[in-house]
Amino acid sequence: MTLTPPSPPQDDRRTAAPAERSFPARAAGVSSIAGIAFLLLLALLHLIRPDVSTSWQTTSEYALGDLGWLMTVAFLLSATGYGALAIALLARPRRLPARIGAVVLAVVAAGTVVGGVFVTDPLGTPQDRLSTTGTLHGLGAGLALMFLPVAALLIAFGLARDGSFSTVRRALWWSAALPFAALVMFMVAQAVLLGAGDGGFGPDVPIGWPERILVLAYAAWQIIVARIVSRRTGW
Repeated sequence: MTLTPPSPPQDDRRTAAPAERSFPARAAGVSSIAGIAFLLLLALLHLIRPDVSTSWQTTSEYALGDLGWLMTVAFLLSATGYGALAIALLARPRRLPARIGAVVLAVVAAGTVVGGVFVTDPLGTPQDRLSTTGTLHGLGAGLALMFLPVAALLIAFGLARDGSFSTVRRALWWSAALPFAALVMFMVAQAVLLGAGDGGFGPDVPIGWPERILVLAYAAWQIIVARIVSRRTGW
């Protein structure tokens, strides 16, 4: 009788298939990519659109003119980032504040879509001369502007109480403070600058940079939280 020598033991580390990322982690990864793409496209617009003043015109005005479609794409990328992060957070039965925050974030995404699809009127257009598209843009953008800090704080509160995020609680809290602080700064700057002028927007009211800091803070929060969520074990 011929004895067959036993096969050498297989190295499980080599044969084991890599664990597949869960759907929430993949959605959060999409959110991170969309947020970074938004910032890159916005930076490109600053280079190729010198006709838009960074000192007193807002980023929404990049949607005006022949290359305005690029800003529409940027808005939709931002909305994709918010929406994908909301989906990632809603896909797991986590703490109630985080789920409520995710619903609010979905509203922010919807407002950003409206702000992108409907083009703004030039800054300084009198209220009685605003177009329908300009009015809808203002409503959508205003909705996103005011509700994102609420979503950020609710999501931070909910995730910080979740054991899966115990090692990143500090990052969750300080990142949530970014959009809140930026909104307060923007509103104070707007009130001061308008009060010092004639009450209307124009070249003498340098609101451009405060608004850009606000946009950057919102995008930074979304990217940071999306990356945190995408790297959590079990997500």
